[in-house]
Formats: sequence, C-alpha cells, structure tokens
Amino acid sequence: MKLSDLVEEMINEPSPIRQIMKMASRQNIINMGLDPDEVISYGGGWVGHHPPEELRHEYMKICSDSEEFYDAGKYSPTLGFDECREAIARMEKELFGVKLEIKNIIVGQSSTQLANDLFIALANPHDTILLFDPTYANYPGQIKMTLRNAKIARLTVLNQESWEYEPSDELSEKFKEIYDKEKPKIVLFPSPDNPSSQVFDDEFVKTIADVCHEKKSFMIIDYAYKTQCFISQPSYFSWSPADYPFMVALHSNSKWGRGLGRRLGWVDADEKIIEALERVQQCSILCPDTMHQFAFTSYVHRALEDGSLKKYLEGVRKAYKKAADITIESIKEYLDMPCLVPQGGLYTLMKVDEDADEFVKRVLKNTGVLFIPGKGFGESLKYAVRISYGPHVENVDIIREGFKRVANYLGVS
Repeated sequence: MKLSDLVEEMINEPSPIRQIMKMASRQNIINMGLDPDEVISYGGGWVGHHPPEELRHEYMKICSDSEEFYDAGKYSPTLGFDECREAIARMEKELFGVKLEIKNIIVGQSSTQLANDLFIALANPHDTILLFDPTYANYPGQIKMTLRNAKIARLTVLNQESWEYEPSDELSEKFKEIYDKEKPKIVLFPSPDNPSSQVFDDEFVKTIADVCHEKKSFMIIDYAYKTQCFISQPSYFSWSPADYPFMVALHSNSKWGRGLGRRLGWVDADEKIIEALERVQQCSILCPDTMHQFAFTSYVHRALEDGSLKKYLEGVRKAYKKAADITIESIKEYLDMPCLVPQGGLYTLMKVDEDADEFVKRVLKNTGVLFIPGKGFGESLKYAVRISYGPHVENVDIIREGFKRVANYLGVS
C-alpha cells in the first residue's frame, strides 16, 4: 500500500509531541517494566488544575434539557456564533485591555487547527517561516504538513553558556540580521513560551512588530499560556488588530480552564485575515463545535459580571507560580543543575550536560521519573530536558519527591 510521499516521510519522522505523549503513556511505562502508579512524570504539557464549577454547570444545563441539547447539535457559522465572538471580545477587553470587534475574531476547533489554517491562509510553499530555538515542538511538523517545502529559519534565543535567554537588545539585533537574510513571510512565537516559560519583553516584540510592519510580513503570537503569566503583563498582551493589522493572536481554550479535550480556540486579527481564515476553515473543519461555544459563551458572560472569572484565573495563576517556585527550589536543592526560572506557563528547561535522550531513558529506567528530551524543541536543547510542573499543580509534594529520587540515583544528594 503506497501512501502519499509527504505522509510516508512524516511517518518516518514522528512528531515530537506525539513521541512525548507516547513516552508518558501508561502502556509504555508498563513495557519498560515499571509500575505506572509509581512513576513521577514531568513530561506532561497539560494543566492539572480543575476547571470552574460554573463552567461544568453550563454543560450540565445543556445536557439536562432535551431541547437545549438538540439545539447544541446544530451547525455553527464557520466564523463561530456572534454571541461567542462577542464573549471573547468582552473577555479580552476586561482581562487584558484588548479592543476587539467580532469582525476581528474567528472561533476554531483548537489553536492547533487554527495554526494549520493560518499557514495555508498567510503563506505559500516557497516562503520562509521564522521560528525561535527553542520553541513549541509541533510547529515544524505543522508547517511541513501544510506548506510542504517551505523553509524554516531559526533564531536562537537561549545562551548555551549562561543558560539564560539573550538580553532583549541582543535578541533584537540578531532578529534584524536573520530577518534581512531569510526574509520570512511569518514570524511565529509563543509568549509565555513553550518549552521555556519565558515571556518576551516589550522591546524585543516591538522590534519584531516594526520590522514585520515595514517588510509586510505577519507576526503570530501564540497565547496558549496568556492567563498564566507570573510577571507584570507586557504591553503587547493588549495590542489590537486596529493598531497592528499584520499581527495575529492565536488562542487556546486548553490551558486556562483545563479544556484540553474540550477543543476550542480562536484567532483575533485584521478583518482581511479573518475573512481568509473563514474560507480555509470551510474546508478544514467546516465549523467550530456548537456545544463548547454555548457553554463557553454563557459561562464567560456570567463570570465576568459577577467577578468570578478574574478570581478563578488569579487563583490558577498563583497555583502555577507556587508549583514553578517549588520546581526551581527542588532542582537547586537536589540536583544543582542550571535551569530557567519560569515567568509563566508550565515548564522549565534544565541543562544536563549529556545527550538528553540517553539521560531521560537512563533516569526513567532507574528511578521511575520521566523528563522530556529537549531536542524536539530545537538544537539548543540537545543537552537539556523540559520539565513540566503542570500536571502536579494540585499535588506539589510529588514535585519534590521526583527530584529526590533522581538525586539519589545520580549520587548528588
């Protein structure tokens, strides 16, 4: 049986994200001769906090009424229901100060699907896409799947010696140099970042914005972890399409309310970009999920009115900040390996000074502790691992226990 050349090639180059999820799977742990119930995993790129009870009640309300459940089975407009887009605009304005109209918003199945559609809508197969190194491991595969032979250029943002992100002024100069050389059609980055949990500062992002505006490129900011920012909110969190028509804001419903499997995402951008995405989305998913939009819309309006959404998000943010602090304290106390201090999100990067693939296998086999090799996020992490505290946010004691085990095995404690 002969599949397409593209798929055959990509099957032989497994997605780093799927490899991560496969490595952390219960069956894989059993196959290694380990007890899954005894394994401590820092591999999960998912959140461990509970969603708002009020959101759950919105789903219960829909499911308990036969007519509402019937109504939730209808097609949505390709752009999403106006009421849902209005709720998103209101939420972005009240939480982050973003001024949006519904014409600037499209609702999708997820940020993953929307990213795929953005590549199709904004770029051609011969174009160059500029990513950072390190960055989210799923982007390269998505680019290859949608744009085939598009070139991926990389801007290294992590200093290998200091194990810190480069200063903003140096990053800005490096960005200008690589932009002039590669002339990318799209510049794409998350902030807060996956895998580093760093938040790029205003100076650097303004440089990117100015260059993209001048050269007529697109700047896509992936805001999957926007509500889990631990530091003062950068000004670009509030930028709107009216001010930056070449900027695209990509949003996920996965992280803030633990909607990982209740797939919903949205994009806000200039009206022309939204119109292009609508046409692409007609061919990719036809329309976003109706039930998720109904529940989300009702919840957001109610929770903004009574103040419970802001209270909930602040509690979640504090919980992840605490988990991040405990993670960094534990690394320093038990392993004393270089690591990044999270500024948001779910992760840190730890330098292990050996091939990370071999380190991860060795540690897992001998301690039952799972890290994720860093190379899938970029060449700069060949000798580093990504550590996620996200799944353990409601049980932070397990974070310390894992590092104790590793320290005992490595003989550093």
